[in-house]
Amino acid sequence: MNDAVLSLREVRKSYREADGNRLDVIQVGQFELAAGDQIALVGSSGSGKSTLLNLIAGILLPDAGVVCVNGTDITQLPEAKRDRFRAGNIGYVFQSFNLLQGFTALENVRLGQMFGNGTGDAVELLKKVDLAHRLHHKPRALSVGEQQRVAIARALVNAPALVLADEPTGSLDAANGTAVLELLRQVCTEGRHTLLMVTHDPAVMRHFERVVRLEELR
Repeated sequence: MNDAVLSLREVRKSYREADGNRLDVIQVGQFELAAGDQIALVGSSGSGKSTLLNLIAGILLPDAGVVCVNGTDITQLPEAKRDRFRAGNIGYVFQSFNLLQGFTALENVRLGQMFGNGTGDAVELLKKVDLAHRLHHKPRALSVGEQQRVAIARALVNAPALVLADEPTGSLDAANGTAVLELLRQVCTEGRHTLLMVTHDPAVMRHFERVVRLEELR
C-alpha cells in the first residue's frame, strides 16, 4: 500500500433480501484519501453511504476487497483488534450523537479516550469546540448543537488519522448545522485529520472544495 490515509480496492458488499435475491449495496473499484483531505461523499437516500462508512470503520466487513487505513488492511484483523485499531485511528461522528446520557460532556469525551491511545486533552478539545462552560453538563442539559460538538470532541480526542462523519448536521437547524460543520472542518484542518463526510444536503456540499458521488467510485 502507499502512504494514503485511506485506500479502498475492489470493495464489495451485498445483502440477501427476503426473497433470496442478492442486493449489491457497495461496489468501489478504487478510492484514496491523503492526509489532510476533506471530502464530501454524496448519494441518494439508501444508496449505501452509511454502509460504506461502516466498512471503512471496520464495523462491517466487505464481501471482498481491501480497506486500508493508515497503512493497515483492517479486513485482515480479527474483531477485537479491529475495535482497538478503530479507537486509535478513526474518529466517527454520528448524526444521532450517540452520547451516554448518564455522563457529563467531559466524561463522554474521556470515555472515548479510554479505548484509544489516550494522548488527547479532553478539556482542551471541549474548549476548542466552545464548550468550556459546559464541561460538567449531561447531554439532556445541552442543546442539540452542543451535543454534536461534544460528539466531535469525542471523535477527535485520540488524534485519529481519519475522521468519518455520517450526516452530522442532519439533526440540526440550518444555523447550528453550519456552525457545527465549520467547526468540524476547522478542527480537522488544525489537526491535519483526513475528513470524509457523508451528506445528501446541497448546503453542506457547498462547504467542500471536493465532492465525490458514490456512483463515481464504481
